[in-house]
Amino acid sequence: MKRQHVPSPNRLYHWYQTGKITRPQWLEGMRQHFLLALQEINEDRSDPQRAILETWRCKNAARRLTKEHTESELREVFMSLSELDNFPPSTYLWNADQLDIPLHCFLREKRAPVLRFTKMVIRRLTAELSIEYGGVKPKERIRETISLRRDWRGTMVVESRD
Repeated sequence: MKRQHVPSPNRLYHWYQTGKITRPQWLEGMRQHFLLALQEINEDRSDPQRAILETWRCKNAARRLTKEHTESELREVFMSLSELDNFPPSTYLWNADQLDIPLHCFLREKRAPVLRFTKMVIRRLTAELSIEYGGVKPKERIRETISLRRDWRGTMVVESRD
């Protein structure tokens, strides 16, 4: 089943606060997030072995990322990616700043929609990422290279996307 892209709750709330969408539109977007979460819970309950394998894969991927970068650096990058409007994985990255949620929860190795970081170089002022996201099969995935930089406030913003 193909999933639709729902803007992140942070984006929906920002749009509501700035008047770009109405309250019923905001509530409908939040309802869509709730339904996606329930759908994943049902998938995990119907096949718990597959869910455990995916959790292990994601924990290994998170371990690989934390070998080279700190958790705070990774969370900062995830949050800057969640602010992109036309980036489907932002649906799963929107609460990366919550420290009580483990890092592996934001990665999706073999579960649709996949979100994998193939290359990540984070420096003090810049970050360069190679990301794969989309379908389970490698041919169905979209590959992007995203460059981030710190703005005058010290937050990471997207500089370029290829």
